[in-house]
Amino acid sequence: MTRSSPSPTGAAAVSASRSGRADSPRILSELEKLLSEPGCPSCRHVAETERSFFSWFEIESHTSAEMQAQLRAAMGMCPAHTRRLIESLGEGHVMTIVMREALAGARAGLRSESHDGPCPACDSVAFGARHARTLLLEGLHEPRLARLYAEHDGVCLTHFLDTLREADPASLRTLAERLHGSLQNRADATLIGLLGGSDADGPRRAMWRGRLPHLLGAGSTIKGLDERLQIDACPVCFMAGIAERDYLQWLLAQSADDDPSLETDPGELCPTHLHDAVLANAATAGRRALERKRANRMVQLERFLARLAQTPAPERRRRRSTPDDGIRGELMARPHCTACHAREGVERAQRDLVFTSLGLAGVRSRYEHGHGLCVRHAQQVPDGPATRVIRQHADARLALIAWEVHETARKYAWAFRHEPGGPERDGWLRGLGQIDGRVFAGGPAPVGEHNLAFGEDNGAGDGND
Repeated sequence: MTRSSPSPTGAAAVSASRSGRADSPRILSELEKLLSEPGCPSCRHVAETERSFFSWFEIESHTSAEMQAQLRAAMGMCPAHTRRLIESLGEGHVMTIVMREALAGARAGLRSESHDGPCPACDSVAFGARHARTLLLEGLHEPRLARLYAEHDGVCLTHFLDTLREADPASLRTLAERLHGSLQNRADATLIGLLGGSDADGPRRAMWRGRLPHLLGAGSTIKGLDERLQIDACPVCFMAGIAERDYLQWLLAQSADDDPSLETDPGELCPTHLHDAVLANAATAGRRALERKRANRMVQLERFLARLAQTPAPERRRRRSTPDDGIRGELMARPHCTACHAREGVERAQRDLVFTSLGLAGVRSRYEHGHGLCVRHAQQVPDGPATRVIRQHADARLALIAWEVHETARKYAWAFRHEPGGPERDGWLRGLGQIDGRVFAGGPAPVGEHNLAFGEDNGAGDGND
């Protein structure tokens, strides 16, 4: 494998962004190359940044002290990038290092009640997005590239919104007109990329969500909680995952029946759930969600363009001068996503139920003999008599998993190669779910499934979401 050219440092990118040198050969050539292919140029640049990060993470950077410190601070990686690691690496030396640092960071987070570090992969992706924005905004000051952009598909909605705070009105007009035109003319098959950007994690989410079991009806609140505490997963993440899956299944069924009440729902699906709906069934739930989002955004863009037209000519030439903050804020505001609302409401309720019920001796005993809350939720519980139980339990389980990870690493050593692997082999998987249950969509870690293919052919798009 050959190494690609390193990305510019953050300081260099900021300097280039502020210099205003639209004639920079590097910027012009990079943007022209991105505009030579269809689809959002920023999505393509960010995807390459992410690919390069993971390539070098696997080859080399996982051994650096700086990267290991980042992994500790972030308790590993975010759920989406953790799923990518599972798919590309699985068990092995690299994942053992990741888990060693993630578990150490999680235990420290439980003691300090906070953790501040961003996911290292997300940090790299954010840099890629900033660099893509610089390429775009600097390049649009070159008339030839501006004409080329006007004839291109243009950036997706996500990356258009990313330019709103930085672009001058002239560039904003070019960007907004191109996006409006693409939204008006794009066919359903490619509309998802324009409205939701790229989402390589979508098939992985679908696969893990499709593995969630269906709960039997319980006779009482406590019996239902007891049933969930016997599942080897965070009970709050588990119920949040069930709620998300069930809402998406309900949306699919109602869309298939052309339920008119869906038209009265507020807001629009967020990019993640828009991809989920399209992946589950593009012909019904996906199409309805896409058309709703398209209509909403076209109206906003028309209002935005009208405000731009009212901007005085001198203001149009000023850099970082933007039209009316009201319409800009409306465009940038996070929409009310009904799928997020369904998941988050259940998540809050179940977290409160666990915390409240631990005052009962029977529930506390079952809790202490099971998985308990993941670290993410253990850090969220308010101070009270149950706080010590929750955090001590989480820390004890993390300590045991850390021993399993170290034991696995020991057996990787040449001197111990004669020893067979034991149940500690699955410690890394249990650790991922113990830190953040969202990694497996709320379900149990797939322990004992060493031949499981974690790719896109495992239930993705099977209608389960």
